[in-house]
Amino acid sequence: MKVLRTRLFILLLVPIACVFLFGQVAEAAWPTRPVEFTISAGAGGGADKYARFLIGLNVKGKYISEAIIPVNKPGGAGAVAMQAVLGQKGNGYQMLITLNSFITTPLFQNLPFTFRDFTPIALLALDNFPLWVYKDSPYKTAADFIAAAKEKSIQVGGTGSKQEDEIVFRAIEKIAGTKPFKYVPFKGGGDVAKALVGKHIEASVNQVSEAGGFFPEFVRPLCVFQDERLAIPGYEDVPTGKEVGLDFSYEMMRAIFAPPGISKEAQDGLVGLFQKISEDADWKAFAEKTGLKRTFLTGDALMKFAEDYEKKHIDIMKSQGWIK
Repeated sequence: MKVLRTRLFILLLVPIACVFLFGQVAEAAWPTRPVEFTISAGAGGGADKYARFLIGLNVKGKYISEAIIPVNKPGGAGAVAMQAVLGQKGNGYQMLITLNSFITTPLFQNLPFTFRDFTPIALLALDNFPLWVYKDSPYKTAADFIAAAKEKSIQVGGTGSKQEDEIVFRAIEKIAGTKPFKYVPFKGGGDVAKALVGKHIEASVNQVSEAGGFFPEFVRPLCVFQDERLAIPGYEDVPTGKEVGLDFSYEMMRAIFAPPGISKEAQDGLVGLFQKISEDADWKAFAEKTGLKRTFLTGDALMKFAEDYEKKHIDIMKSQGWIK
């Protein structure tokens, strides 16, 4: 009996000793199963295209050994996807591709969480906002568009309400003194692009990755709301907003966040995955083709970026009367 008690004591002592010797009990290697990649918009939009392109890069490069599974969860200006991922606390096999709505939706919906409740993984790039019209539109220049918008309420479209696209159009109203745009919300950027091609709306502010496939056959960019012109073949003559009297720069964050409370091993594994992807030759070529500004940030630097972005959006949304 005494021998049995001694053996039991030793068995109980081993894990305790491991903690003192190594700091913590070793975790299982990451990843050991597929990773779910949540997309806060519908199929065909910018976030959907980016997520699936990133997944393809991992398939090609074998940066992690397990599959990455895309799951579209549109709705609520991104709130549906955010709540789904937030509810997976501690799950290192969940991640979310973010838009600016990741910052704005908790603000104007007064949700009980913000970006601070998620685990930062990586900012990959900043995306563009050109002003598009259909090819045979009567608005040949941005000046034509603004002049017409001062005379009548033009019907425009974008992804969701009180999100990135509407922010741009409301900024145009304020800066140029136009009549209020008739803003039509769509589920995703793919639907917006198709609506413009079909002339159901007169203008949009899709990214090049969304509307560029229809240029120059069906749509035309009048200007782009960033500090520099687009460095893309065929877009060199597209002026910036500032050049046409609309002194407004605005960009989309293409970033990755994970649920709260994931293990350091999972966080480091996800950061490492996107570090490798950020250096992938095909990713660099895609960024050049679509006018992305490759901007890689992780950890505290990413959280500082998000905090600064939140401050910027609070000012914008207060000016629109969306929040107090």
